[in-house]
Amino acid sequence: MATSSKSNAETMANELAHSLEATMGRLQNIWDEIGIMEEQRKDRRKVVLHHLQALLEEMVAEEENLRTRLLQSVEDCGKELLKISKELHVPVYEPEEGLTILTLEKELRTRVDTLSKEKHDRMKQLSSLKEKEQQLCDTLCTTPFYIAPDTVPSNDQLAKLRQHISTLQTEKNTRQEVFLETKRKIITYLDDLDLTPNSSFERDVVCEDEESFVLSSDNMAALQTLCAELEKKQNDLIAMASDLRIQVTTLWDRLMIEQSEREAFNRDNQGFKPRVLKALREEIERCRELKLQNIRRYVEGLRAEITQLWNKCYFSQEQRNQFTEFFSDDFTEDLLEIHDQQVASLKQYYDNNRDILKFVEKWEDLWKKMLEFERRANDPSRYNNRGGGLLQEEKERKKVHKLLPKVEEEVSRAIREYEQKTGQPFLVDGCPFLDYVTAQWNKHNEEKEQEKHRRHLAKAKQLEEEQKNGSKPATTPKRRFLTTPTKTPTKRKMDGTFGPSPSPAKKTPMHHSSVMFASPLHRPPRSCKKTPKTPGGRLPKSRPPLPGSGLRKALAERNTPDRTHGFSMSTLSGSSGTNASLMSCGTYSEFSREVPCRSSAISVIPDEEAVHL
Repeated sequence: MATSSKSNAETMANELAHSLEATMGRLQNIWDEIGIMEEQRKDRRKVVLHHLQALLEEMVAEEENLRTRLLQSVEDCGKELLKISKELHVPVYEPEEGLTILTLEKELRTRVDTLSKEKHDRMKQLSSLKEKEQQLCDTLCTTPFYIAPDTVPSNDQLAKLRQHISTLQTEKNTRQEVFLETKRKIITYLDDLDLTPNSSFERDVVCEDEESFVLSSDNMAALQTLCAELEKKQNDLIAMASDLRIQVTTLWDRLMIEQSEREAFNRDNQGFKPRVLKALREEIERCRELKLQNIRRYVEGLRAEITQLWNKCYFSQEQRNQFTEFFSDDFTEDLLEIHDQQVASLKQYYDNNRDILKFVEKWEDLWKKMLEFERRANDPSRYNNRGGGLLQEEKERKKVHKLLPKVEEEVSRAIREYEQKTGQPFLVDGCPFLDYVTAQWNKHNEEKEQEKHRRHLAKAKQLEEEQKNGSKPATTPKRRFLTTPTKTPTKRKMDGTFGPSPSPAKKTPMHHSSVMFASPLHRPPRSCKKTPKTPGGRLPKSRPPLPGSGLRKALAERNTPDRTHGFSMSTLSGSSGTNASLMSCGTYSEFSREVPCRSSAISVIPDEEAVHL
């Protein structure tokens, strides 16, 4: 490269010498034409040489100045590049070896321009992000993301700042939604409660623009507190209104206020606003005044309510008689107050023992269903139902018999827990529950025995009348043929199964005047065993079930129609002296032996068939 520069310099010198020689030749010609003297020509040659030297010196000075400026620029760019690199947290640029001043200066200047532009962009982003952040921080009253002032943020810092702003924006949106929803509730509560905003905070919430509300943590907490307080006031007013309405309704019921008057009042006083509560209180006071004016009618209403509560609590007559004021005819304010206290006490007792009493009520319902099924079982017309009702009834009956002991066990368990917890006995109809159940079974069995005895007496009386009057059987036109059927009929048993009927009864010759009896469908009674008799000829009474075993034993019994002892007698001739022995007959065979008959055909029809015929 040095050789090339030297060759270029020699070429340039030769060109300058050639140009100078040509120029001086032209000047010499000009001077000759002019006629300039030699002395003047020397001066002119000096001037030309001076101009040439000055021009060259000037050119050299300018180039030296350029070199100086380039070196200064290299130095300045290097310093600037170093500073910006540190601010931007980027590695410092290291130039290559052997670069000329001009190339180095250009390279450094380009680097500086590039980093300066990046710095400007970062600072611009920082300014924009800081502005957004400041707005969110002012709204939420939170601390801004810290970046040291007068510094260029790094890319990582800018990324964290953007994330922080995104978090703040999400929080603002969430709080804004909560604020709008809570504001709507607060306005509704204030309207329902007939209230107006009192404090400055309440006015800010209700009256000011939504965007101007500061969504700070403290304000949000205060907002929730205000909403909760108003909600509590509303709930208190609702509960108060409900309680007042219950009192009004109770007073109306006891005073027997007309339904039209009640509806008019309720129509004008709906809801729970303070004016409505005031109207309810005034109505209560009015009813209380009427109560004092109509003490007798009011006390009678209280007594009806007390009776209902006694029934719901299963109080015995002895427990009811303890409230002696119930039977008093001295209708005074003191009596009215005592009845009010009794109602409150009974309601409290029912509420405290609601679960147990519900179990007892369930047991009572099942018991009544069981009694109803037994009553249906004694009704002969039930077999006329050909629509599948008997099958459904049998299913329900089995269900009731299955549930009854389970419910009894549930009641007993609940009562045991109650007694262990309170240390006091729980009475149903004045006695322990199991004793109450046993008493119900004993009463039921006694009623069945009484019904049996009543039927026997009725049949004996009918038999006696027929003996005296010699009346013809009402079923004579419709009596069955006495021939043996070719096919054994089947009949549904009481347990729901089917089976063949026993062989038909045969005609028996009797040595007496011709007498016809209803035939038992050509089969013996349902019970094949003879009913045992006491030495006196009377049927034995049923032994009451033992305590504790009454439930299972009674559930196993079936209150079926009495086919063993029941006959539909038509006509019987004989002396009245045989009435006593006839009344003591337990089966048809016994009955036939006791009747003094001649040769005649006798056919017997069970009670149910006699009813049908």
